[in-house]
Amino acid sequence: MKLKKILGTLLAVSMITSLVACGGTETSVKPDGGAAPKDVITMTWAHTTAETTAKHNGLLKFKELIEASSNGKIKVEIYPSGQLGTDRSVFEDIQNGSITGMVCNPAVEVSFVPSANIFDIPFVYDDMEHGRTVLADPDFIKAINAEYEKANIRLLGVTAQGFRNLTANKQISSVDQLKGLKIRTMENVYHIELWKSLGANPTPTSFNELYTALQQGTVDAQENPIELIHSQKLYEQQKFIMNTKHIIQSDAWTMSKTVYDSLSDDLKKLVDEAAAEAMKYYHEYGDKTDVGNVKTIEDFGTKIVDVPEETLAQMKEIAAPVYNSIKETCAPSVYEAFFNAVEEHKDK
Repeated sequence: MKLKKILGTLLAVSMITSLVACGGTETSVKPDGGAAPKDVITMTWAHTTAETTAKHNGLLKFKELIEASSNGKIKVEIYPSGQLGTDRSVFEDIQNGSITGMVCNPAVEVSFVPSANIFDIPFVYDDMEHGRTVLADPDFIKAINAEYEKANIRLLGVTAQGFRNLTANKQISSVDQLKGLKIRTMENVYHIELWKSLGANPTPTSFNELYTALQQGTVDAQENPIELIHSQKLYEQQKFIMNTKHIIQSDAWTMSKTVYDSLSDDLKKLVDEAAAEAMKYYHEYGDKTDVGNVKTIEDFGTKIVDVPEETLAQMKEIAAPVYNSIKETCAPSVYEAFFNAVEEHKDK
C-alpha cells in the first residue's frame, strides 16, 4: 500500500509538471505510468462494484458522451470491481490527481470530507423520488461541493439507487427483534451508531468479505440496497430482506479538482454536461434492472417483506440522536441547505 501511495504521488507530480511544461497543453498520466498523447486527455475512473451495477453503466454512458462531445479530446478508461484499490485508497489517489475520479458511496468519504456525513441521515426521505430530488437540489450541491473542494475534490453530482434494507435469516418486524443481532455495517461511525441505538451489534466488515462472513456465520445480518444484494449474491445466504429503507444508497461522482481545474472552460462544461446526462442514465438503468433483480431474488426463495409502519416510526424515533451527531460535525451551510431541500421537495 505504501508503494502504491508513492507511485500515486509521483504520477500526480508528473501530470502537473507536464501541464506546466507544455504551457497549459492538456495531458494526463495513466495508472500504469504511461503518458497519453499530448493532444489527448486520458481520464481514469474507478469503482469497486460489479460491471452489472448502475455505477459501472453510468460511467460507461459518461465515457460515451464525453468522448463524443469532445471529439476525441478526452478519453475515459474505467476500472471496475476494485481494480485500482479500495474506495478509500482510490479517493486518496483522486486527491493527488493520479486517478481522475470515481463513483462511490460517500459514507467512506467522511474521513476526508466531514460534511459528507449528511448522506448518512437515516429515515429522512418520503420515497426514492423525494430522495433523488433532494440530492440534486442546486443549493445543496453548491454547499456540499464547497466542502469537497477543501479536500481537493470536485463533486460533479450525487445519484441514488434504492434504499439500504436489512437482511437476515429471520423475519424482523419489531425493534425488540434487533437486540443483539450481529449485523455487518460499513466502517462508518454513523451507521454503527444507528444500529447500536437500535440494540443490534454492528460489526464492520469489508464488502468483498461479506458473502463469506454471512456464509460462515461471522455476522448474522447485513444491510444494502437490492442492487448490491443481487450483484454480490448476498440473498443466497439470507432468508429475508426487510424493507427498512433506513438510509438512501447514494453515490458521489467525485473528480480530482487538480484535473478538473487544469481543463479549459469549454472542456469543463463538457464534463459537467456529460456527467449530468450519465447520472440520469444511472437512474434509468438502475430502476430497470432492479425489477429483474427482485425477481431473481424471490425466485431463489428469499422473501422480501415490508416492516410495520409503527416499527419504522419507532426506529426513526430511537435513531434521533444520530441526527445530532451528524449536525455536530457537518458544516452548518450544508446541514441547512440539505434540510431546506428536504422540506421544499416533499410531495413533489
